[in-house]
Amino acid sequence: MTIRVGIVGTGGISRAHQRAYTQVGGFEIVAVCDIIKSKANEAADKWGVPRKHVFTSYNKMLEMDEIDTVSVCTYNQGHRRPTVAALNAGKHVFCEKPMAATLPDATAMVRAAKTSGKILQIGIHSTFNPRLQFAKKVIDEGLLGDIYYAESTGGSRRRNPGRTFIYKKTAGAGAIVDVGVYNMHDSLYAMGYPKPVRVSAITEDYISQQDPQFKGIMDVEEFGVAWVRFDNGGVMVFKISWVVHQDSLGPSFCLGKEAGISLNGPVVYADAYTNDLKKLVKSEGLTAEANPPEGMTTIQFSGFPEVDVWQAQITAFREAVKTDAPSPILPEGVLLTNVIMDGIFRSHAAGKEVTVNVPEI
Repeated sequence: MTIRVGIVGTGGISRAHQRAYTQVGGFEIVAVCDIIKSKANEAADKWGVPRKHVFTSYNKMLEMDEIDTVSVCTYNQGHRRPTVAALNAGKHVFCEKPMAATLPDATAMVRAAKTSGKILQIGIHSTFNPRLQFAKKVIDEGLLGDIYYAESTGGSRRRNPGRTFIYKKTAGAGAIVDVGVYNMHDSLYAMGYPKPVRVSAITEDYISQQDPQFKGIMDVEEFGVAWVRFDNGGVMVFKISWVVHQDSLGPSFCLGKEAGISLNGPVVYADAYTNDLKKLVKSEGLTAEANPPEGMTTIQFSGFPEVDVWQAQITAFREAVKTDAPSPILPEGVLLTNVIMDGIFRSHAAGKEVTVNVPEI
């Protein structure tokens, strides 16, 4: 079965999608859409798509019966409409991260996926890292006990991407939605998607506004930090940066009542290297080193396969489409990132903690 793909948006990220489809195999790009016809034609010529299947209207493209799935590669503010239209047209959708720039847009996308019964997968490729997958299994097995505190951290010291990323009209927001969605989603995913209920946050753009190329024109944040409360009593601190006077904002980790884990390793911190953890390590074909071997210990793991996470996410999408399986990354889970992000921006504007609500789907 060859899965026939229509690509909406032919900017830089579309090339990553096309490359992954080609590397993974089992896909054929049969249509291209961009509001700038010359860009669409250029992409079509490179990808071997006939000019008769080049569009400036995604609604026209979606009339093609030959299309099975749609890649949405527009800027953030342009995710909702083509995604909802494609799902309503009976197409599966692979949408670039973040799900959407706003909570209402993300909610509409998840509802369309549920109503249509089609797959909506968001391109959060970091979720397919084998190290994170193992950390999730440790948590799912209950080896940490109840998680009462977590930190979700990412970003860089100097990496303002410029272009459409720095304007609300195209990106919706800055570092939080651009790169923060990775570590925020991965922490939520590892913890089993706890339901957020309250958020207290700040966002800033101090350093970029000192740069002549961004001063006065950039209207999104370069830095954000939030305190997120969940309905199970747990708390997560979220931190992200494009630009900051620091090499690192720290690691991502979870603290449980029985043990803790660093998601970046992963590394487990426990009072003992338990038999249950040993069984999990063996079943996953890994090796572990506990130091010291007895008593309170730090356990490091090795033997993880080298995985191209871009190819892994597209492979998972292909198999879900072929077998009519659920989305490899549940859109209802990704929606929680939009719930938290919405709370972050409202909290910063209000200067206080705010209540957040997970929409009914």
